[in-house]
Amino acid sequence: MRILLLLRGSAGSGKSTWVEANGLKPYTLSTDDIRLMYQSPVMETDGTERISPENDTAVWKTLFRLLRGRMQRGDFTVVDATNARTSELNRYKELCSEFRYRAYCVDFTGIPIEEAKRRNAAREPFCRVPERAIDTMYARFATQKVPSGIKVIGPQELDMIWVKKRDFSHYQKIHHIGDIHGCNTALQKYFSDNGGLKEDEMYIFTGDYIDRGLENAEVVRFLLSIMDRNNVLLLEGNHEKWLWLWANERPCQDKEFELVTAPALDRAGISKKEVRNLYRRFGQCAYYQYDGNTYLVTHGGLSTIPENLSLVATQQMTDGVGAFDEVEKVAETFRKTTPDNCFQIFGHRNTKRTGLTADDGVFNLEGQVEYGGFLRCLQVSHEGIRPVEIRNGVYKSPEEEKEHQRLAESAMADVLIALRHNKYITEKKYGNLSSFNYTDEAFHDKAWNSQTVKARGLYLDTVKGKVAARAYDKFFQIGECTETRLDHLQRRMEFPAAAYVKENGFLGIVSYNEYEDDLLIACKSTIDSRFALWLREMLESRVSPKHLEEMKAFIRKKDVSFVFECVDMEHDPHIIEYPTSRLVLLDLVQNTLELEKYGYEELCATAEDFGLTPKEKAYEFQSWQDFFDWYYEVQKEDYAYCGRKGNSKIEGFVIEDSAGYMTKLKLPYYNFWKQMRAVAREVVKRGSISNTAALVTPTANEFYGWLREKYAAGELKKMPKDICSLRKLFHEDKGKQYRGDF
Repeated sequence: MRILLLLRGSAGSGKSTWVEANGLKPYTLSTDDIRLMYQSPVMETDGTERISPENDTAVWKTLFRLLRGRMQRGDFTVVDATNARTSELNRYKELCSEFRYRAYCVDFTGIPIEEAKRRNAAREPFCRVPERAIDTMYARFATQKVPSGIKVIGPQELDMIWVKKRDFSHYQKIHHIGDIHGCNTALQKYFSDNGGLKEDEMYIFTGDYIDRGLENAEVVRFLLSIMDRNNVLLLEGNHEKWLWLWANERPCQDKEFELVTAPALDRAGISKKEVRNLYRRFGQCAYYQYDGNTYLVTHGGLSTIPENLSLVATQQMTDGVGAFDEVEKVAETFRKTTPDNCFQIFGHRNTKRTGLTADDGVFNLEGQVEYGGFLRCLQVSHEGIRPVEIRNGVYKSPEEEKEHQRLAESAMADVLIALRHNKYITEKKYGNLSSFNYTDEAFHDKAWNSQTVKARGLYLDTVKGKVAARAYDKFFQIGECTETRLDHLQRRMEFPAAAYVKENGFLGIVSYNEYEDDLLIACKSTIDSRFALWLREMLESRVSPKHLEEMKAFIRKKDVSFVFECVDMEHDPHIIEYPTSRLVLLDLVQNTLELEKYGYEELCATAEDFGLTPKEKAYEFQSWQDFFDWYYEVQKEDYAYCGRKGNSKIEGFVIEDSAGYMTKLKLPYYNFWKQMRAVAREVVKRGSISNTAALVTPTANEFYGWLREKYAAGELKKMPKDICSLRKLFHEDKGKQYRGDF
């Protein structure tokens, strides 16, 4: 069971002798034993031998690795070490909190120091420590205390920590409630049929409260409402560990919980703090007597009642002894090894689907309730033992179960779990749809991997396990990362390649929402923000109702997303000034996890069909030399793109090679005025900027001086704040047009 005994005392205080005397050696981690595993006793200059302390860093690392493994299973554990420092004890305390252990400190520091030294001198020579080490230990014991949360007991008080049989004979009835698995309707019917919760009756739940059923949130709410009752004992099942991980914001690899239960708890607004408190109420077993009979209740089932239940690992109580399909053998062994007045009650596994009948004292409360079977309960009263079964009528249909199984086994399930537990990715939920996007921290920390690059305008249907809408994977500017350095591009790019005009607006995505039979209109991360609203307005003003209906049918049939650049000069002007707002179709992207999109010719044809403007192909490159020459030409400060609209300033280009690899290039004009936008924002706030060394051109200094003049005159706050308007006013005031240095 989840009990940790920390022995505290110096060498010679009797810790190891006490362990042997109490039969606890098989449950003990000893630092001296681990030291001897790392290195044999070493010879000293005086010819004696001793245990070497030279490997202590590795020794302590090993001890805590072993301890963590034992705690994950819920093994009863003793740590035989001096445990003199408060910092060491706090480390154990943190682990106990993580794994829900009860911690005790068995205190040997009351042994007089002279006695400890005498015993030390009588030990095997290689086990002795220098007397000065004992002096140091006792000095620490005097000044460094055992932290709160760890109960201190004496060596003679060991009996107080053990699980003991309780007497429940004063209750009129004991209710044992089997696996619930998110089937609240059946659970409430049981209570309704039996008069609700009564103060003079005891209620023992055998665990597995969640997963597979349709009412997980309702079950958890009910447990929260009864968990503080003195006559309610909630045992832990094997599924409850997912609740603990969820409540502590830690990754969980169980697909059923991640894909179904956790979203249901989130939608219901279940408090994670309350769930943590609920989990702390879960017991590991119930061991009691009633009218002279003995009852053992666990979730998984034990093969016998041992002399000391505390020494049984929690994992064996929740998962059961033996393999999952060995439940019959476990029951048979229990009948052979316990007296006739001993009864065992458990759930969890019933591979032969045996009925709920007394089988020589063993009762199985697993009744397939989540699949339309029975909630099994067992009542023990002064009149005898009575089994009760409640048929569950609220469960997944066979078709729904197959669809759920398909999702759980799909690659999408693994992707969804990985996205949700990546700290650099945020999820926004819209019913069955969720958007996933990388965070600002991912950008600043350059935390790019297969998950974060994909989480950019990615909308998933988390119920049906498919992509509902998507844009591009994150791609990088030339020189922004190693793979986009010119020397790497030279080896990677496949020709022919093309450069497309990079418009300067916000990303828009249009797909199909099957739940509303309507277009799914979204920006990079939301479907309910002002950006999504502006995109909808632009679509409806530029595309006829007939074409919008045809677009919806096309998207539904082809299962694609239309990806747009939305240049909204009224609501959201960026760096580049446009005469009017415009909506540019960038790509048609397949709604698949891997990026697949239409070719440029097909894109243009589709755009024409729906009255849309496609992106503009600016250049084609037949070789690396073509691309290399162009790259340096367009970065000249006086460069202006000559395209559909004549000479104009643009943000830059998106380059795509013949294999679909994408990178981008932002031009000097755009980069300069983006920097000036940041300068303007800082001046608006406080009248100046902190880093004037960044102003390296005459125009940058003139613009900064102009902003400060306007701020000092009180005019800046009344002026438009977007950089397009400020730039225009600046040029008008100075009587200038665009200059070579901007």
